[in-house]
Amino acid sequence: MNTMQLECFLAVADNLSFARAAEQLHVTQPAITHQINSLENELQAKLVRRTTRIVELTPDGRTFLGYAKNILKATHFAKKRLSEHHQDYIQTFSIGCHNPSELNLISPVLKQLYQTFPMLHPDLRMIPFPALRNMVEEEAIDVMIGFRDEKINLASVTYVELAQCGITCALSKEHPLANRKCLTLEDLNEEPLVLCEPDRCAEAIAHIQGQLLASRSPSQIYFGENLECTLAFAKAGIGLALLPDLPFMCQQDLAYIPLENESVISFGLYYKSSFNSSVLKAFIQILKDICNDF
Repeated sequence: MNTMQLECFLAVADNLSFARAAEQLHVTQPAITHQINSLENELQAKLVRRTTRIVELTPDGRTFLGYAKNILKATHFAKKRLSEHHQDYIQTFSIGCHNPSELNLISPVLKQLYQTFPMLHPDLRMIPFPALRNMVEEEAIDVMIGFRDEKINLASVTYVELAQCGITCALSKEHPLANRKCLTLEDLNEEPLVLCEPDRCAEAIAHIQGQLLASRSPSQIYFGENLECTLAFAKAGIGLALLPDLPFMCQQDLAYIPLENESVISFGLYYKSSFNSSVLKAFIQILKDICNDF
């Protein structure tokens, strides 16, 4: 595996076009194809699906995307450091999250961390949860923000719970149900729904989405790639969206009505059990203090 292979793969992933990737890297399309094929052969995995109409990443490709960015970033950083012979001490700390809403929580944490660690250089990654899960287990990132996931092997990874919450329903303030104090699953039976991709939402929400799908025609169902997409649909009055009842995930111009349900969602962070640093300890404590105000 070499940096040219990774740069070609990232260019294709960014553009979803071999032609535009070739233009970006100033090489020919056959060269891009050759590098991608070589990378797939080396990894023994299909990363890119290409037809006459579309180019898209496979599930393996989406998983590898985070690793590719990480490898290239580390390579460029190492070259820069060695070429400059820079003597300043830089303290790196990589944080993984899987939706933009979590950045609302991370920003005030970083602000406080900088007061204690002025040489801190955080590295933020926004990657689908399954890929993040692998990255924290393999120590490709230092800490991961997200919901409790039973698939993660806690023999080598530590989970710290920051908050527990229920499920809320986001809908336009003009919606007839917007003035209700709470909603039941029966209330949602006749309503158009905006569903988030299962690998980008909490397991409890994915489970309820599955239940609601069974009783709906395709015309009543809309899909959003992530939380922000589903809320955009809800804000437009197209349908209702389900999300964890956490303040930093809520947007203005929407009504949020609690869903009567026994599901409890655990929100927290994961880190490799063997990883122990003063930055991590401070990061966890600041997050706990912020989440205690929820």
